[in-house]
Amino acid sequence: MNTTTQTTHTGLPEGWFLRPAVARINTFLTGGTDHYKADRQLAGHLLRSAPWLTDMVTINQRHGPQAVTVLARELGITQFLDLGCGLPSSWSRAHERHEPALTYEAAVGVHAASRVIYVDNDPMVFALTRFLLEETATAALRADIRQIDELLNHHEIHDTLDPSQPIAVLAHDLLPWVDDEAATTAMAALRDWLPAGSAISITHASTDTDPQAMNSLIDHYAKAGITYRPRPLKQIQSLLGTWPPLPPGLVPTAQWRTGSIRCLPSAAHSHAYAAVITCPRTNRPSAGQQPTGPADPPSGPARGDLLNPPDDDA
Repeated sequence: MNTTTQTTHTGLPEGWFLRPAVARINTFLTGGTDHYKADRQLAGHLLRSAPWLTDMVTINQRHGPQAVTVLARELGITQFLDLGCGLPSSWSRAHERHEPALTYEAAVGVHAASRVIYVDNDPMVFALTRFLLEETATAALRADIRQIDELLNHHEIHDTLDPSQPIAVLAHDLLPWVDDEAATTAMAALRDWLPAGSAISITHASTDTDPQAMNSLIDHYAKAGITYRPRPLKQIQSLLGTWPPLPPGLVPTAQWRTGSIRCLPSAAHSHAYAAVITCPRTNRPSAGQQPTGPADPPSGPARGDLLNPPDDDA
């Protein structure tokens, strides 16, 4: 987990608002307000290389609550671990919730007793999420999937989630931001850790449909010091392991159970795949316990200073 010794009066790392951050760039692309000059500048470069990027981010964002609803309704899951949760979407007065719905809002729409842990390595995401959701059955954790064992052993996980009951892990637009080794290690650790009846929901950017534009995005992010690793379909499939997927399997994000999602951008602009894989219910340990034998094969308010850094002359 990342630690920082130098912070500003906001409690965030020194110079944090002078460097672009993925969560804030995504917020800018989807019409939010929590972004700064560095984010807008990099977003401009990204959009010139990939004009469909706004649609791609929007599709992924709207997929989240839909996946949570499926996990809660069809699998009966009431516990969610939202990895790389990003900044909360905007509040909708018309819906009296955030739009698109946050993980907790979507979950309690099906099961009122649902519990959620939001995880992100971005200190601004962590601080804002904790502030906004402190009165709900949620917890916020600042952690990094590159230290997945430390993350899964954190006391917040054990204090909030019941390891004897199924847990849904959301890994939406998470793995493209780490290298191959970290992505493989994280997915393997999650499959080993989760109890029977659990699931992992994943979305993952891909180089399949517009490799030239994707390579440009990789270059722009690299110049900003950000690792970005969209992957081809076959490599994404390998990350899923042998757990069976829910129908329709691994498909473009905008084609996965779109259901009641309204005004979704063209599926051609997904540039990412989505799937939900499920843990077999037989011979599985509780979360955090070691398997005793080989696993069975698959069966088929004002925010105060938090968001008020020194002027960035925007």
